[in-house]
Amino acid sequence: MKIHMQVKNSLWMRMIVMCICLGSYAQQNNDQTMYTLEQAQAFAESETVLQEWFKDMETPGITILDGEMIFSKEALKLIEDVAYRKSIYKKDSYTFTDVKSSLEKLELQKAFWQMIGLYPENKEAILQYIYAYDGVIPTDKVVTASFYTYAFFDPEITTIKNGKPEVLRPDIFEEYLRRTNEIVSYIKYFRTVSEEN
Repeated sequence: MKIHMQVKNSLWMRMIVMCICLGSYAQQNNDQTMYTLEQAQAFAESETVLQEWFKDMETPGITILDGEMIFSKEALKLIEDVAYRKSIYKKDSYTFTDVKSSLEKLELQKAFWQMIGLYPENKEAILQYIYAYDGVIPTDKVVTASFYTYAFFDPEITTIKNGKPEVLRPDIFEEYLRRTNEIVSYIKYFRTVSEEN
């Protein structure tokens, strides 16, 4: 299987993606400021903003701490906003058009979840898409966070009772977990190969 590494190895591409991502992050957090390229470059150097963006991308929707479920912002939105949840899981299967739309909005966790859904039938293309981002973000962590955000709220897998997900179809949940683990394994393998070259 060949993975195209041109995007990953391009420093210029990394800078552009980081500037776009940081600008989008500021926009999503109601920062109405418009940025020039020079300001975006300076913005990209801001360690605090960058770390916050990475933290959001890597944060699973559900974590268990001392026996208590902790929900991310996205998970809370999926629990509390029925219309939003329906918009995420609006159809039986995702398409590359859905992925493109999510990527254009820089909703990377959502895009990665959609790619997990597309994975078995489109293995090589999905691995190329995900690995292309690995030079900018830790894609293994984002893929895992995507699974732990969106699988728990998929109406095909769970129902929401008293503000918490209750798994009805563990078989489907386990299949998505298997796909996630396989994708993460490939990412780690590609990194090893890349480091050796």
